[in-house]
Amino acid sequence: MSRLDKFFAGFSFRGSTPDYEPGDVIEVMVTGAEGGEAVARIGDSTLRIEDAPSGAVNTRVLVAVDSWDEAAHRGTGTYRETVGESAF
Repeated sequence: MSRLDKFFAGFSFRGSTPDYEPGDVIEVMVTGAEGGEAVARIGDSTLRIEDAPSGAVNTRVLVAVDSWDEAAHRGTGTYRETVGESAF
């Protein structure tokens, strides 16, 4: 193995369009609201969050993914709990 291979071992790029499976529980930052429903933007993907408390924008929450469309990079999830506030 060359020095360059050793240096880049385990190195990979993170995509801007992650994929999720129904049932995955993820921690996201609520970045806004659309139609009265909380929304998290994860890279170029959008996750609508059902049952989020009012005022959830700019908080970190746990969400259970209900559905995910890999082609459109959109999905829906159900709010579980608030785990933090924005650092900004």
